[in-house]
Amino acid sequence: MAGSKSGGRRAPTRGLRGALRGGLWAAVATVGVATCGVADEAVLHRDSWGVPHAVAATEPAGLFALGSAQAEARLADVYRAIRTAVGRAAEIEGAGAVEQDYLMRLTRNDRIHAEYLATKAPPRLRENVAAFAAGIRRYIADHPGEAADVAIDVEPWHALAIGRAMILRWPIGTIMDDLRAAETRAQPAAGSNQWAVAPSRSADGSAILLSDPHLTWEGLAVLYEFRLHAGDLHMGGFSLIGSPMLAIGHNRHVGWALTTGGPDTSDVYKIKFRVAPPRPEYEYDGQWRPVTVESFTIPVRGGDPVTRPAFYTHLGPVISTPDMASGTAYVGASPYFDQTGLYEQFDRMARARNVREVNAALALHQYNEQNVMSADVEGNISYVRNGATPIRPEGFDFKRPVDGTTSATAWKGIHPQEDLVRIMNPPQGYMQNCNISPRYMMVDCELTPDRFPGHVYNATWDQNNPRGRRAIEVLHNDRLVTREEATAYALAVHDRLARAWQGELGRAYDAAGEEAAADAELRRAVEAVLAWDGEYTPEATATALFKFWRLKCGAQCDVAPLARDGRLDDATRRKIVALFREAIDWLKKEYGRWDVPWGTVHVVGRSGRFFPCGGADYSTGDKEANFSETLFDVRSQQDPGNPLRYVANSGSMAVILMFFKDGKVESFTCTPWGQSADPASAHHVEQAEKLFGPRRMMSTWWDEW
Repeated sequence: MAGSKSGGRRAPTRGLRGALRGGLWAAVATVGVATCGVADEAVLHRDSWGVPHAVAATEPAGLFALGSAQAEARLADVYRAIRTAVGRAAEIEGAGAVEQDYLMRLTRNDRIHAEYLATKAPPRLRENVAAFAAGIRRYIADHPGEAADVAIDVEPWHALAIGRAMILRWPIGTIMDDLRAAETRAQPAAGSNQWAVAPSRSADGSAILLSDPHLTWEGLAVLYEFRLHAGDLHMGGFSLIGSPMLAIGHNRHVGWALTTGGPDTSDVYKIKFRVAPPRPEYEYDGQWRPVTVESFTIPVRGGDPVTRPAFYTHLGPVISTPDMASGTAYVGASPYFDQTGLYEQFDRMARARNVREVNAALALHQYNEQNVMSADVEGNISYVRNGATPIRPEGFDFKRPVDGTTSATAWKGIHPQEDLVRIMNPPQGYMQNCNISPRYMMVDCELTPDRFPGHVYNATWDQNNPRGRRAIEVLHNDRLVTREEATAYALAVHDRLARAWQGELGRAYDAAGEEAAADAELRRAVEAVLAWDGEYTPEATATALFKFWRLKCGAQCDVAPLARDGRLDDATRRKIVALFREAIDWLKKEYGRWDVPWGTVHVVGRSGRFFPCGGADYSTGDKEANFSETLFDVRSQQDPGNPLRYVANSGSMAVILMFFKDGKVESFTCTPWGQSADPASAHHVEQAEKLFGPRRMMSTWWDEW
């Protein structure tokens, strides 16, 4: 959109007029919202990074403008998100999406929200999501044919379905682990960073909060950056594509950050199942009950439609094909399978005035298992290990399928928030949870597992990791965190294992004898790695050698003693020197030199435009000894079109750093690509070049409206 402001009922304030004169705003347009039944206009500003700032006198007017802006930047992604949420992705993606479509339909995500919105949703929420959908539809009407190959009719309830589709990934993952009776729980693909600093530990007396989700950069998890000032609703941060719900960010008073981890919210029941015409039945407390049966036909691109049955019990849906020979089936049970109030909960959070009100909204238990950290303008910092957690009867192992034929195993309710792992204003003056056990959130943390039931504490895969350890090192040792230091910590690319591996390389080289000493190139390479400061910056010239050497070591040697004992045995040391020489030779063969800059190997970008990028995330062999991930977490994969280039594709993807002081909020963000999905847009990859690659953050200009 482009144009000039004309006739908007809500005029920009003096601060915004000054920003306009200063060139912060790249485009301004008015958006009429009469189509929502609201006689008002919104002023849609785009800052110099293309991020929309919707300003309006009423909430529906602002949300209409936000819907229009989101469609303009990411219409194809909006369509794809809707299709994923309602179980119609296979229509455009093919057979690989059938299972996902089936799960969305099995959990009624394709229909549960339409009824809720029509009959149960608060009128304000109903009006706001209708306005958002109308804004999307207005853009579609004005741009017929755009993204037609993935198009789907847009309905107001789709915004709710998208949010629920995202959070269902966690309880469904828990159910699948229980179904396998897995002793070791699979680590979710979604990691993240969060930390908070109290005013007592910040140099200027601010409360500081970081949210840094590490998600895939494409698909349902993609986030959209925006600012909204509409009536009484003020939001700044990130939403899911296809939804205006503020997932991560802040309002005028309080902000919140999210990372994966939380209580055990879901279970699997083993039931007795039989076919007794006219319908199947299941046994419960000695009585046979009817199974509710439905059938889903899923259209598939490039293939025949797939029709599958769905079976429902009072415990939940059947999640695997019944075994008719043994007369058994497995049922997935989760509080989230019947819930529709996620958007309502986050709407309350968006209107909260402090961390206590954020926590009160979380107590509705509509949001999935997550570590939720918050900070406010009053100087409070808070943490809740959130999740709708069933109160389970004692004497049963709910980490594996339990007997579903008896009410003896039935849940006894949901734990109130008071039972969950939580803390406010810890005496340490800081805390972090980068997907780790609460006991490691700070030095001498009081949140130890002995104080909570196992299913409430539930630290399984998330014990500790390099990011959590590094966050503790920097936050605990910095008595007064400046804003510059906070930014540096958010974007840090230090490898905390570098020193251990450098030391082992030095010792191994010294013991390697005359043949190694006579190899001048080997000596120079060893000296370069030993002199490296451990920072994965684009200009570092020993980093690529260090990474590829360690990958070889982990794949071909037992490196676990390095973590356990602090040293490798003599035979392994000889081997790692030989592998170091191999890595030198390989780099020379492939890149023409062994000291190739990290930013030549490791890049960020898309659509054929790539830029040097810092950060790292890799491992082979024993993870304690050989897993490196920087706080600014950047995972990459080999470019099929250029195997010498590793392109960042996941990790840090919506970094927001928030400062709360004197009743005001100031925030800064960084994303890996750019605001627009259109390759022709100036905002398609500009953040990759100017922010993400060089590790900088942009101001959100939160107070400039």
